[in-house]
Amino acid sequence: MKSITLTVLFALNLLLFPAFMLSAETATIDRDTLRDKIMGYWLGQLVGNYMGFPFENLYLNEAIPIDIDRYYDFRDADKYDLKMNLNDRRAYPRIMADAMGGAWSDDDTDIEFVTLHALEKYGLDLDYDEISEMWKKHVNRFIWSASRKARDLMDAGLKPPHTGSRQYNEYWYRITSQLMNEIWGVVYPGITRKAAERSEWGARIMTDSWATHPDIVYGVLFSAGFFEENPEQLVRLSMEYIPEDSPFRQGMEDLLQWRKEEKDWRKVRALMHEKYVAEIDGFTIPYQVGGSVINGLAGILAILYGEGDFLETVAVAVSAGYDCDNQAATCGGLLGLIHGGNSIPEFLTKELPSRDPWTRPFNNQYINYSRDGLPNYNEIDDLVDRILAIAEQAILESGGRKLNIEGQTIYDIPLDFSM
Repeated sequence: MKSITLTVLFALNLLLFPAFMLSAETATIDRDTLRDKIMGYWLGQLVGNYMGFPFENLYLNEAIPIDIDRYYDFRDADKYDLKMNLNDRRAYPRIMADAMGGAWSDDDTDIEFVTLHALEKYGLDLDYDEISEMWKKHVNRFIWSASRKARDLMDAGLKPPHTGSRQYNEYWYRITSQLMNEIWGVVYPGITRKAAERSEWGARIMTDSWATHPDIVYGVLFSAGFFEENPEQLVRLSMEYIPEDSPFRQGMEDLLQWRKEEKDWRKVRALMHEKYVAEIDGFTIPYQVGGSVINGLAGILAILYGEGDFLETVAVAVSAGYDCDNQAATCGGLLGLIHGGNSIPEFLTKELPSRDPWTRPFNNQYINYSRDGLPNYNEIDDLVDRILAIAEQAILESGGRKLNIEGQTIYDIPLDFSM
């Protein structure tokens, strides 16, 4: 079902501008709605990231035995017999929230934080030379596997896409890139082909071959999610942007079929695990908990079984295990974008600290302590406004229009998918 706001604005545009007849390939969205969806993307990523943190990389062969539908921390490990990351910050989100006074950076958001700065500096035609320069300046710590290797290869004189290629990067098959490129779908709202193209561009900084396909799919999901809210429709749309022989596409097709046959997501998770965790397309996955395909499919599993509900979707994404903070952040960002920032339950955005709750989501603060040479203190409102400015630029450069109707800013966007 399309949003009421879009339907009303579509009709209003026809009434007020009869000479400008919108075709089936265009849609309108007002600035406030667009901004709220971008806010939902950023807040949703943070929520999923912190909900999944305590369980990251701990559950492989089985899902987490309980549904993770709130913030769990070190105090819950013995109570619920849960494996947790008790030796680092990941199991202490409430203490981190108190210490930071708001949200804090992690690789689910801080590479996109760098990409935002790169887009502001160089524009939407950002190239590999320019992103390499930005990585050398700002991406030096708190990176692992494919991204760590890509960064080291940059110091050795290589540039993307060589830094992500199978020839030079032994971790090319890993999840790394797909949790760092959702921003391309956000800055190209409804412009899905460009979102797909730039998502793959970003993926090839760190990964190669079929490991880039989840990036493309999620880029399309975010882009189309501005105008389509049905989870199954979004999944079916996004899979058309990757090759028919892609193992990730085959996994998506399996999940769609299994969803019809089985109501219990845990049983489907077992089927998915058996088929896709150990070997893909003749390639043995050396580090199975971090494989790009199995983690990407865990996100699709959550999207399908969450049925459009924010908390249900993120709960499945975390509880499915694997590198679960990543797909939880991606799914949280997607559902937040689809339904807007205000749709995210307040107990997830305001009640994270151990002491007094915040009056605004994450206290309107994003503390960067991981990306060198960029501002440490950031207001979330400002980050959202900056992403919105890039999205407006992308809309106009893609042939869209910015209209003013009775004092309200309206964007007319040339969609390249059918609603």
